[in-house]
Amino acid sequence: MVSDVPSENVLTPDRRTRKRDERRANLLDLAADLVDAQGLPGLTMAALAEAGDYATASLYTYFPSRHALISALQARALGVLREVGEASLVEWDGALGAPAEVRGRRRASLTRLCAFGDLFLAAPQHHPDEFRLQQELLASPEGAAGDDGGIVMGAAMAVLELPRRLLAGAVDAKALVAPSVVRNAHGDPVDGDMARTLAWVAAMNGVLLLDRLGPVVPLPGFALGRDLTDSILRGWGAPAALLADARATSNGWSPR
Repeated sequence: MVSDVPSENVLTPDRRTRKRDERRANLLDLAADLVDAQGLPGLTMAALAEAGDYATASLYTYFPSRHALISALQARALGVLREVGEASLVEWDGALGAPAEVRGRRRASLTRLCAFGDLFLAAPQHHPDEFRLQQELLASPEGAAGDDGGIVMGAAMAVLELPRRLLAGAVDAKALVAPSVVRNAHGDPVDGDMARTLAWVAAMNGVLLLDRLGPVVPLPGFALGRDLTDSILRGWGAPAALLADARATSNGWSPR
């Protein structure tokens, strides 16, 4: 195996940067393949070097440690999920328009929440690699251990910002009641919409984990998650009839 690093020295600064970024992205692609095949434990610097025909030492010019590699991989996956969510919101807003009447605004805010829930629940099928890395972050201590500089937590919070905005919008539209005051372990107040976001996303993640049990579970995680989302939204004050209307609209966009 040969290091690719010396070849960068003969390039112009701009080309060198582009080449380096391309090689780093290629390494992350290979790392994602290793995680897909062997899980996080199978992602080692030696295994990555072998997969890409690199000298192991050269990888440290791209990722100073295995932990940094894991962080970069998870941050990239979360970035993809965030982009998918934001692009979907643009489509939903285009379909909903800007209803002037109060009931229309309330229904639109609930429709966006239903649509986001379905988008999240369908992620294991539509974005399996990225979603798996997101779940590894929650389920595996090793997944969180590599968060050098907090880049993974920053990327995760960016993903959660969309459902937080949607929940806050539903409160503003009077489709949900305002959240109660929530405090952390130190007694400091926490943003109520973010607290709701964390509870909702964690609940949907938990439901999707049931799919790993296969035929033992009578309903797939997608169906269970939709029921869970409706129950949660009703618990937060969504009127049943309005939520049913919103769900009927979002069904037409549902990524099944």
